[in-house]
Parts: sequence; C-alpha cells; structure tokens
Amino acid sequence: MIPAKTASNARRTTLIKLIQVARRDLGRLSGLDDLAYRDILRMIGGSESLAAMDVPSMERVLAHMKSKGFVVRPKAGDRPQTINRDASKVRALWLFLHALGEVSDPSEKALAAYVKRIAYVDDLRWARDDKIEKLIETLKKWTMRRLPAAVAALRQEVIAAHRASPLSPARAELALQAQRYLIRGQGFDMHWWAWECLMGALERPIAADLTALKPQEAV
Repeated sequence: MIPAKTASNARRTTLIKLIQVARRDLGRLSGLDDLAYRDILRMIGGSESLAAMDVPSMERVLAHMKSKGFVVRPKAGDRPQTINRDASKVRALWLFLHALGEVSDPSEKALAAYVKRIAYVDDLRWARDDKIEKLIETLKKWTMRRLPAAVAALRQEVIAAHRASPLSPARAELALQAQRYLIRGQGFDMHWWAWECLMGALERPIAADLTALKPQEAV
C-alpha cells in the first residue's frame, strides 16, 4: 500500500501539472486570460495560489476546468479500455476511486495492471461475464471503504454552506434527497445517489467519465 502522504504529494504534483495544462488549453480554446484564471482559483479552489491549496480544492478546480472544455490527454502508451457498458462501469469505478483519493494513478496502464491482478486478463476488453462481475464487485467494495466518509464530509460542507448563506430551494431539496437515499439503504447505489445529490447541492460538477456508475433508476 502506498503511504497516504506519498500518494497525496504525488497527486498534488499531478494536479498542478494538469491545471497548468488546462490553463494553457482553455486560453487557446476560449480565451481564458490570467485574470479569469485567478478568479477560477479563488472562487472554486479558495485561493489564487495553487501552492496554497489542498488536494480536494485542486480537484474541484480541475473538475471545473473540465466542465469548461478541458480534456485530459492520455499519456503515451495509454490505451482507453472502455468498450461496453460493464467495462465502462469498471473504468468509471477506477476513476471514482481516484476522485475519492483511494487510487493515486488513474491511468489506463494502472487500470490494466489492476484488471490483470484481479481478473487474470491482460486487457479489460477480454474480461467477460464472471470476470467483469468480479471486477465490478471488488471495486465497489473498495469504493465503500471511502464513500460513506466522503458523503458525510459533503453533508457537513452543505450544512456549513447553508449556515453561511441559505441554499436556494433547488439546492436544499438536493441535500434533503441525499438524506432520503441514505435512509433507504447503506449500499453502494444509495451512497452514489447521495454523493451525486450533495455534489449538486454544492454546485460541483461531476466528471462525465463517472456517468456509467449511475444505477438504472432511483425513485
């Protein structure tokens, strides 16, 4: 297991590089200038200095820049492994674990190594039936080591935000819906829906790569 401090430092370095690339790309694509960039850092990350931010703040900045059109280019040698719905779910779970801070390397190469260790195949495209199911269930169990705490932390942020400035009715309803999901059950699906609702209540974008995790319905 990678020590938490080492993983955090590695993620900080990666995030700083990605945000700097995003700044350059968005400057070329949409005319993002230095003033607008500093506004993003201040409003989304809470500081005009990347060096002063913690990892979650930088994650929010990067997610915001992705929502504005920035696309992370794969490293040389990385090969996207998303093929069908189930394979997409495996990859989305891997990326979700990265967003939660459990996986330090979200690359396709790292995912391929995990797939080989768990399913004994060299490529996700070759995993079928019971092997795909094993990958999904193993990753969900791993996710549930962190997701309940992440949801609880988001709830506290929503409460703090509401105390500072009352939430709009729509955002308040999302926060209430999150609580309803948690009352209904404590499994992965209900925690996912609660997490999604709380992210919406905080007006934080969710990466498009994670949409494959959505359960079929939540009523």
